Amino acid sequence: MDMQAPSAALLSLSCIAVRDETPTVKTFRLRADSGPVGFVPGQALVLKVPLPGGPVWRSFTISGGTGAELELTVKAQAPGGATRWLHENLREGSGIEARPPRGAFTLGLRDNDRLAFVSGGSGATPMMAMLRHLAQTDPEADLAWFHAARNPAEILFARELAEMQGRMPNLTVAVGVSKAAPGWFGYRGRVDRTRLATAIPDLGRREVFCCGPQGFMQEVRLIHAAEGGVRTQFHTESFGAAAPAAAPMIETAPDSPAFGLTVNGRAIGIRPDETLLQASLRQGVVIPCGCGEGMCGTCMVQLVSGRVDSRQNGGLTPEEAAEGYVLACSTRAASDVEIKLA
Repeated sequence: MDMQAPSAALLSLSCIAVRDETPTVKTFRLRADSGPVGFVPGQALVLKVPLPGGPVWRSFTISGGTGAELELTVKAQAPGGATRWLHENLREGSGIEARPPRGAFTLGLRDNDRLAFVSGGSGATPMMAMLRHLAQTDPEADLAWFHAARNPAEILFARELAEMQGRMPNLTVAVGVSKAAPGWFGYRGRVDRTRLATAIPDLGRREVFCCGPQGFMQEVRLIHAAEGGVRTQFHTESFGAAAPAAAPMIETAPDSPAFGLTVNGRAIGIRPDETLLQASLRQGVVIPCGCGEGMCGTCMVQLVSGRVDSRQNGGLTPEEAAEGYVLACSTRAASDVEIKLA
């Protein structure tokens, strides 16, 4: 496609409350200045975080909210990064910008009456949004949730989960910690087949929604398969930085020509088997990325000129796609291409 792309509309958000969830996790309650924001539980916001060295885009799952108010539950990571900036600077009364909610990791994928949520660390956030939705719309839902935390102090939403079990008769919750403390009587150690199958004996017959670090999700996927689970009944959502993965595209011949790629005025090249993101990173041009799978929208860029083969997995809104935005992680060049960072 050949088109000029205008700037995508951003949401202006005001922080109206901050609460501590654990020693390293805070929930930020944000209100959209423009009014109600439509989102599906499991989707994420891509925040424009104004770091001292320049703004960066980072994706955070919406953990709850209704109408114009949304909640983001964020774990503070290394100093100098986006999550640390949010913890230290986003306070009641301050503002921040974001792209509209996006993502396909939602209960719209559901195809089984029996569900299992398996989460690690901050991966509990999309699950909590889905659980709150189910509590309102389907309180009889058959759901088993296993959550893995570093230690008992880092267990997210513990009080609310206990309360939910009183309202949802078919909800079971099990928690495992890798570093137990005195008085801990739950599961201990890293997630493995024995622990997970004990916590959820019919795991292989359930449809699984899994979120956490990449290695954690891969291990849970293998366990689900070993327990007899069907591949199409296993859904994942990643968070944090990921290596750019090649998205499925139209096959190219080995001798297909290379094209020119211009990023923010800098001319580089791109091979036919590379995505825009892969080619840029290989040549030292940094495009912010998140999931690497076309879901989070962090790597959205403006297509200034040229033809591309672009596929995305919920990371763009229909309006953004119509305006000519593409996701660098899942777009290949079909001619010389020029893009700008959004």
